[in-house]
Amino acid sequence: MLAGVAFAGILAPAHAQTARIETKVDLRIAPDRSLTKTLEYRTTPLVQGAVAAAAQVRLTVPANRPYQIVKAFTQKADGTIVPADPHDFVTQSGAVGAAASFGDISIQQIAFRNVSVGDTTVLIGRSTESEHYIARQFSQSMSLPLSSGQRSLDVTLHSPPDLDIRHDEQGLNYQETRTGREITRHWSGSEGPSATDEKDLVDLPSVVPGLRFSTFPSYESIATAYYNGAKPKLAVTPEIEQLAAEITANETDVAAQVHAIFDWVSRNIRYVAVYFGNGRVVPNDTHTILSRRFGDCKDHATLLAALLAAKGIASEQALINTDAAYRLPKTPVLQAFNHVILYVPKLNRYLDPTVAFGSFDHLPFRDAGKPVVRVSHRGAMLDRTPELGVEDNVLNLDTHLAITPDGRQHAKTTVEGHGEFADQLRTFAAQAEAKGKELTIANLAKLRGLLGTATLDAAPWTDARESYVLNTTWDGQQPLNVVQAGWRAPFALSPLLPGPGLFIGGLTTDKRAYPALCRAGRAINNLDVSLPDGMAPMSLPEPVIQHTPEFSYEEQWSRDGTHVRVRTEITSSIAGRVCTPDQVDAARNAYRAIAAKANPVLHFAWQGGSH
Repeated sequence: MLAGVAFAGILAPAHAQTARIETKVDLRIAPDRSLTKTLEYRTTPLVQGAVAAAAQVRLTVPANRPYQIVKAFTQKADGTIVPADPHDFVTQSGAVGAAASFGDISIQQIAFRNVSVGDTTVLIGRSTESEHYIARQFSQSMSLPLSSGQRSLDVTLHSPPDLDIRHDEQGLNYQETRTGREITRHWSGSEGPSATDEKDLVDLPSVVPGLRFSTFPSYESIATAYYNGAKPKLAVTPEIEQLAAEITANETDVAAQVHAIFDWVSRNIRYVAVYFGNGRVVPNDTHTILSRRFGDCKDHATLLAALLAAKGIASEQALINTDAAYRLPKTPVLQAFNHVILYVPKLNRYLDPTVAFGSFDHLPFRDAGKPVVRVSHRGAMLDRTPELGVEDNVLNLDTHLAITPDGRQHAKTTVEGHGEFADQLRTFAAQAEAKGKELTIANLAKLRGLLGTATLDAAPWTDARESYVLNTTWDGQQPLNVVQAGWRAPFALSPLLPGPGLFIGGLTTDKRAYPALCRAGRAINNLDVSLPDGMAPMSLPEPVIQHTPEFSYEEQWSRDGTHVRVRTEITSSIAGRVCTPDQVDAARNAYRAIAAKANPVLHFAWQGGSH
């Protein structure tokens, strides 16, 4: 994690959709470049279910920003003021998490008294920051998230006239006034209720009301500022030289050496982040990382870079965002990045060693197709990480199912994943190992609607080579009279199933309003059904074929003696990770047109009479 510099924040009430929320922020940058922030937060619950959330607020306060609660009170609907009692406030030093812990923050919880529907809780707090994580630089991004309630934002920034500040905004009013002593910038606006509950949203900050401001002249300058702190940690020490030699003892080819070092770091250094002070933006030294055997993304990138340098292999650190963000804001803000990976120019390859047993052959899904800024002693430059194509992301399911004369079903499925689908299958196998294979596969069978007994046989998930394979079996306990009742092909016993949802996010019955997450790839499902002697299908379904410029679906049935086979293939050739609402709607309409025809009920008969 690249822990970005953010102002002390307040967590929104859990029931914001049933409340009115007003946020007012006043920022004052002094000539000495210290920053004072005053935040006023008003919440009015409109229904009883929102009262509990409005009656308490949590603050996360960095230690380098002393925080003062100026006012905290409940304003009753009739205007009566009920002050909050400081004895009801709770402060926690630090925050501990499974993957990231912050030792230099405090969490304050403020409880309000006598809150009812229609009342307004008011919190006014002030913080002062004199030492910035990146000296004398400021950047901030704020937006109004989607909500079914009413939210408003009012931001005022006061700064010295000699401080160059860039900014952009959308959906907000902007005003600017200048005097001899300061420049005042003011943003304001509100967002009404949004009825959408769309999933897989991408690039949302660019389409909802929001603002960004920054003293950084460019994204390259952000990367350079980061690198200035990271560079001293990249020293090739005798410890690093020895370790690099041991890791690559049997490798002479550059690509093989990079691969070996990448594998060692990803397998031996756990992702755990412990932040103190500027540890949010400055990595630890390699000795500390090796002695801990854990570190955050900056530590992983630093150790990997140092080991490569010991073998004379140049690399560049790359700042990236692992969220659903596929474009950089117009204004260069530090908050555009939350992660660091590595780029090896000689191989023209990006590597992310923070993923446990990650793949050397491709980036994880969260990193692919993202804007980055690369930086090294040679300077900084903007770039974009590569994406996997149709033939790189492939899911193959091969199921052999036998129907016995008494109507019982027995199936064996081989699931093979390439690219990101291999990553997902490894994740499933790792979870099964942790929870127990028997319980995991039993729960999966229940989820797929398969009653009976099931088994799972998975390749070691620690092996990151392509492809990844797991095998499942299923024995149905319930006899079925397929002649009288008909038969529909059951779901394969697989954690991943071929379907449009593998490639297109947010496929619902409603017209799409916001961009969705997409990917290119192919999913193939082959099912071979072995029938009892004397049983035959009365007819085979007609082929189901649907093509659009970017998506296709094909289903073909065939028969060979006592075997009935069906092959289903879904292909997405979408370019990029972001589907526009029109693209999602086109895919939804295409699949809806064939939904009734796909995987129909088959009818069988006994040849030569009834059984």
